[in-house]
Amino acid sequence: MKHFQAEAKKAESRQGLLAFLIPLTLFLACIGAAAGSFLIYNHESLGWIFLVVAGVTIILNFIALIRFQNKLRAKGVFVNEEPADIKDDQEQG
Repeated sequence: MKHFQAEAKKAESRQGLLAFLIPLTLFLACIGAAAGSFLIYNHESLGWIFLVVAGVTIILNFIALIRFQNKLRAKGVFVNEEPADIKDDQEQG
């Protein structure tokens, strides 16, 4: 049981960090895209680099958002509670 509690605590910390980083990097990617658009409008070739970096960042953020789910929380394991009925993936199959 302690093994699941330690994993749940680590997964909850990771989920909290991602909950902060995903919107922050999306905001920064939007600023980068605006800067790239401005530079391209003013005929600067560096603008394409800004747009490519912003586009890759936005795509990676949406992938991270899709994979955001805490699998231990979905199984019913919470940090501050005793798990009632926890089954491993091997036991479920």
